[in-house]
Amino acid sequence: MVKQTGPTPPIPHIESTRRVRVSAHVQQSLKQTYSKLVQKARSKRRHTSKSTSHTVAIKSLSRDLLAEVVATVASHSFIDLHNIKMCSKDFLDATEDSSVWRRVFLETFPLIQWRPNDKVLSFLNRCKECGNIESLYREGMQKYFYDPNGKIDGLGILKAAAQKGHKEAKYVYGMILLCSEDGELRKQGLEYIRFLRKSKCVIASRKKVEQLLNSMWKNNGMLERNQSSLCNSKSTCKGWRVKIGRWILQDDDDDDDDNIKLCEYCRWDHELDYFYRMFNIH
Repeated sequence: MVKQTGPTPPIPHIESTRRVRVSAHVQQSLKQTYSKLVQKARSKRRHTSKSTSHTVAIKSLSRDLLAEVVATVASHSFIDLHNIKMCSKDFLDATEDSSVWRRVFLETFPLIQWRPNDKVLSFLNRCKECGNIESLYREGMQKYFYDPNGKIDGLGILKAAAQKGHKEAKYVYGMILLCSEDGELRKQGLEYIRFLRKSKCVIASRKKVEQLLNSMWKNNGMLERNQSSLCNSKSTCKGWRVKIGRWILQDDDDDDDDNIKLCEYCRWDHELDYFYRMFNIH
């Protein structure tokens, strides 16, 4: 039962029964999520509960609320997900919810399993089956840039991951569209890249994509350089130079729309050059 009034109780100490280590970052995230969920559960029961001295416990939360807590942990660390499963049977049961698998953090898993492990493969397949967007993004990258017969399917999978909010998928899919000769497709690509720029994560996304590409085989024939620049006024455009005369964008703060006045199309022509270099396309 949930107490009707009073301050939000502290989250139960999950190391009290079993010695399980959970990172400080996730502990804080877990406390915040738990606090919000208790408040939500409290508001739902307020109109029916007449007692003022009930004790809040994990068992008082519904499976959906527990799944949300576990999903929050899973989105930060696979190791912490493994640890929290060992804390109690309630948490263990909650990990079976598909919403948890959709949000599992997979960036620490190598893209290519050189020595396949049945448990790891089963885990990754479960994530894929539940619609994990990181899994979706990786599958799209492999099919588009590695499988010579998977270009169309790979592009569709990357699009799906991008539409679900995966930032690196937005970057790759948007840049692929900017490589197109089709003007309408280039316009669509600009929408994805502009979204990332407003979110200040173009450069961060590019770096993560580059890291992933370093761990996979690439079929460079998947991309061709578009000889037409996005900026049609190179001879008169003054937007190519940034700060001290060179295009230097060290991080996403340097790429601030409000602080740097430059030609947007020149900005994306520069990004295309970087994208081509990642695939050794001249």
